[in-house]
Amino acid sequence: MGVYVGVSEVSMYKEYLTYKEIAEMLSQDVRTIKRKIATMNIKKRRFGTNGNPLFLRLDIDAYLLFNKPFNQLNTNQNQEVKELMLYAE
Repeated sequence: MGVYVGVSEVSMYKEYLTYKEIAEMLSQDVRTIKRKIATMNIKKRRFGTNGNPLFLRLDIDAYLLFNKPFNQLNTNQNQEVKELMLYAE
């Protein structure tokens, strides 16, 4: 189940995003995303020994709205980010 955006399909329930998926979501170049995420306090997650870095979708959305990772938001801000994820797609 997913939503078609241009030529790619973005899953509504995807929790982790790659650099490429973030770039498509924000209509930016992958190099720009890598440069900007390096300055943000967002934790990279890797699955496996040589896995590509993945980023929690909640962290990306929280940083866009409040300039903080999701785990540093208060209750009202947490709810706003979750609602954004539900209604944005």
